[in-house]
Formats: sequence, structure tokens, C-alpha cells
Amino acid sequence: MFFQITPTRLFALLHVGASIFLTSASPVPSLNGDLAQYDRRADPVRAMDPHLTRRALQEDVELVISGVGKEEHWFVHVGPRLFQAGTRDPSTMDKFKSKLTTSDYEWAHVEHQLSHPKKVHLGKATFKDAADQNAAFQKLRGIRMKAPAAVKGGNCLDYITDVLDELEHDRHVGADVVHAYKQEYDENYARVSKAVWGVDLKLLPRYSCSNRVFMDFV
Repeated sequence: MFFQITPTRLFALLHVGASIFLTSASPVPSLNGDLAQYDRRADPVRAMDPHLTRRALQEDVELVISGVGKEEHWFVHVGPRLFQAGTRDPSTMDKFKSKLTTSDYEWAHVEHQLSHPKKVHLGKATFKDAADQNAAFQKLRGIRMKAPAAVKGGNCLDYITDVLDELEHDRHVGADVVHAYKQEYDENYARVSKAVWGVDLKLLPRYSCSNRVFMDFV
């Protein structure tokens, strides 16, 4: 349940299996790279035709699942971007204290690097124009995980919930998109958390506030 980038000449972009690799010539930034600079690169078509930037946009919203078992990881694909929450090396992190890091990538640059991903069409997202879409994506980049990775509310499935809630709040997606994802979430959350993080959510507190502990029973 993570997106791993290492500094070797041929390094793994996704920690979802040995078959997914990225060469150092790829434009995808590392976690230590300047993602903001990468995001400022203009789409060549829109750069040539400024009229396109003022057109209403309707984009597909997809759940993308790559890897199996301990390597399973969930992403959400919204139009030209792929959003995810992950970590460099889950084996060295304290999963009950450390939080996943959120990031996003140009879908066209990373799609071919996913090994036979499962895609679930959730619906459509709409934006008034390219500027509205960019503003929405910038808000999504501000989302941070609220809980540690192995606690309810802190894994990659929870991150997608936060992304879709934000898009629904700003009326970019409808309740149908959120509902479609909730079905996938409810059916798979306990299984994925157990496989990836080795935790049984029936026994874990969701979060603590002062001296109170709120429990999750799945």
C-alpha cells in the first residue's frame, strides 16, 4: 500500500511488484524532487490553443488498484492526474505512529508502468475550465493523512475517501461517485488492511482525543 521511488539508475516507481520500473530519464519526479516545478509544465495542446483553457471539462474518475497481497495499493485517477498516499519503505516505518505521504503524478507518464492494474470506473468529474481544474487539484494536494498508516483513517483507501469528499464538497463530483467508491471501500477495507499492514481493525482504536478513545468495529 505504497508508492516507492529509489535513486538507482533503473529504480522502482511503484512498490507493487518487481515488474514495475522507471528509467532515470523519466519526467516523473522523485519524492525529493520539485513536484511543483513538474506540475507547472503546460499541456502542449492547451499551450498552443488558449481557447481550450476556457472550455468546460468532464473527466473520468477511476479507482486504480495495483499489486496483490502485501503489495496491493489503491490510487484514484482523476482526468490527467493520478493521486495516492504512500511511503518510501513500509518495513522501516512505525506503522502505528507514522503517516503516509500524499502525492500525484501525470497519468500519461505513469499509466504504462502499472502492471495489469484493475480499474473501476466511479463516474465523472466536471470543471468549469482548465483553471478551475488546476485550482481543484491544488486543493487536493493540500490533503494530509489524519492518522497513522495502520490505524483506521490512515491508509491509501482512506486517502481516496478524502479526495472524493473534497471533490464532492466543491461540486466537481456527485454523490454517485462517492457512493460507488464507498461500496469498494466497505467490501475491501478490512481485507486490504490485514494483508498490507497486518492489522485487524476490529481490535484497533480509530483515534484518540485527550483521554477518550474511539473504537472502530468492522
